[in-house]
Amino acid sequence: MNVYIETHGCKLNISDSQKISDQLQSSGLNISDDIASSDIYILNTCTVTKSADKKARNKLRNIRKSNPELKIVATGCYAERDSEEILNLGVVDSIINNKEKDIFLNKISTDLAINLSESSNENNINKILLGRTRASVAIQKGCNQICSYCIVPKVRGREKSIEPEEIIQRISYLESRGCKEVVLTGTQLGTYGYDLEDINLTNLLKKILGKTNIERLRLSSVQPHEFNKELLMLWEEKNYKSRLCPHFHIPLQSGSDAILKTMRRKYTTQEFAEIVSVIRNKLENSSITTDLIVGFPGETDKDHNDTKKLLGKLNISDIHVFPYSIRPGTTAYHLKNKVHPSTITSRAKEIREIAKDLNIKHLNSLLTTKQNILWENKRPFSGYTENYSYFKLVEDKSPIDSISQVIIESIDNENNLIGRLS
Repeated sequence: MNVYIETHGCKLNISDSQKISDQLQSSGLNISDDIASSDIYILNTCTVTKSADKKARNKLRNIRKSNPELKIVATGCYAERDSEEILNLGVVDSIINNKEKDIFLNKISTDLAINLSESSNENNINKILLGRTRASVAIQKGCNQICSYCIVPKVRGREKSIEPEEIIQRISYLESRGCKEVVLTGTQLGTYGYDLEDINLTNLLKKILGKTNIERLRLSSVQPHEFNKELLMLWEEKNYKSRLCPHFHIPLQSGSDAILKTMRRKYTTQEFAEIVSVIRNKLENSSITTDLIVGFPGETDKDHNDTKKLLGKLNISDIHVFPYSIRPGTTAYHLKNKVHPSTITSRAKEIREIAKDLNIKHLNSLLTTKQNILWENKRPFSGYTENYSYFKLVEDKSPIDSISQVIIESIDNENNLIGRLS
């Protein structure tokens, strides 16, 4: 029986989907890359914005229309937040919320009336990773921050750290099957271990690097106020720096302290700017990306201009721009002074232009440098640098190894790095 898995949203969802893929293979099912030849379609949904909900609904309807006999399963955060809305679409055969992911196999076996039996075959790493070359491994789930705009605590629950040995076991398993890079993910990485004894994010990284041979280790996202000297020193240590990827995703959300306060964020714009400066000045070949919400309730022209001024001073490489989306169940849902949609659209356009300029500036700084690429595609060979810039090989010569050193020679019209093997 063939199963197609599609994932919307964050790296934590990717981690969940990869784990589901692994479990399904172990139960005798085949993970397919072709919906048309599949018997089961699983959509792991996101609900962080109303656009994410709409995307999921449209996908589920279209899949049902194109494949009337297909068994359709909806899971993930939208399924957790409003399973009734998904059920009322009249197109799904099973809904599995986040709380039920631990019993995913039992749920689909019951809901879809299929028999699962343990497979004797070794699970295929390409199918575990669902076409990716890096694995996402959750180190914690849930969030206690309760930011005023965010629905995540409602759909992921309270923070819960995963035991270090379970994380190490998962990474060792993936490594044994040929995985070269792992992204440590979760909702709140910086507070990892607060509910465990004698462990924090820094010590977890040391344990992983000491007990596995994974070639590249990457963090998905850390809040600006949760960095400390001990954590950043790992990227400078001789035994670790070649394996720790120097890319840091640090969410900003707004360049206005007044808006950050209304959002209930736990840092100021000055603290954000300071950690960006420390990382860029201390860590060789580092890059920083961020998230920004545009048009949060009460955001004035001054707040927007303060954000633009701050971004102009920061040495960051890219910005993920999110027009504010009203989420029922959040504090911000009840705030007055909503920003007009046309204003949000124009402000988002301005921030995206700034993001484009910052990205070009970052890519230009990499010209003539040597970078290590984890190959993801062929024809042409391409993949990501350690600092998370996309690279394409222009010569006919094929790389021998999964990770190769290259020389950056130019930038193409799509802002990809171009070069040759070193």
